[in-house]
Amino acid sequence: MPLIYSDNLKETNTKLAIQEAIEGKKYFTVDAIKKELRKAEVKYNSTTVNQYLYNLKNEGKLFDAGRGWYATIKTSLLLNTKSVEKLVSAVKKRFPLLRFSVWSTEQLQPFAHHMMTQFTIFLYTDVDAIETVGKHLKDKEYNVYLNPQQSEVDKYFEPSSSTVVVRQSITEEPVNGYYATVEKILVDMFLEKDRLRLMDGAEYERIFRNLILSLRINMPRLLRYSDRRKVKNVLVKDILMETDVVSI
Repeated sequence: MPLIYSDNLKETNTKLAIQEAIEGKKYFTVDAIKKELRKAEVKYNSTTVNQYLYNLKNEGKLFDAGRGWYATIKTSLLLNTKSVEKLVSAVKKRFPLLRFSVWSTEQLQPFAHHMMTQFTIFLYTDVDAIETVGKHLKDKEYNVYLNPQQSEVDKYFEPSSSTVVVRQSITEEPVNGYYATVEKILVDMFLEKDRLRLMDGAEYERIFRNLILSLRINMPRLLRYSDRRKVKNVLVKDILMETDVVSI
């Protein structure tokens, strides 16, 4: 049976249990901490748990990783957009009112185990604009593929520094202006690695883990977008939960 403590002792015990629960974790949810406390048969008050985590954040010992999430990783990830800025400028100048977002496999190079020699740029836009944007990019001497299907990939697809894949935008995709956020890139790449045979699953998992464990991302944004793209269960079960420093 769990022990009954005085209020002060109970609060101290709760704080010690929280510290133990987050020890070695890179990301965790508030609910995951409460689950650990229940497992350890520690009596706690939800307000006390929330306040203690909030205090740790104010002290610079924990950091915001999205709604309901904390991280012990101080530095948030800011992706280098240099590899896609020229393309963004070309599309924005020609279609100033068009909604679109862009990312490149080159942006993931710092987290790859093997040196990538060829890169692919992805542009997402309204379905009605795909052909028009594609033609404009071809005029700009890009090697353009409009929503390529498997048969086309097998016969013609060839990654290069000028290769652009144009696909339909996904509703509520996480972007920062015209640039995809890292959370969008990780989910899109999970799908494109097989569609376009860009890399094997093991290399993708290395990139994923290297990235999220070295620099802080917005975890609920990643999970929400992966759910929209119907790969959340696979990402969580096969990759995220295999990383024992993440508690959901």
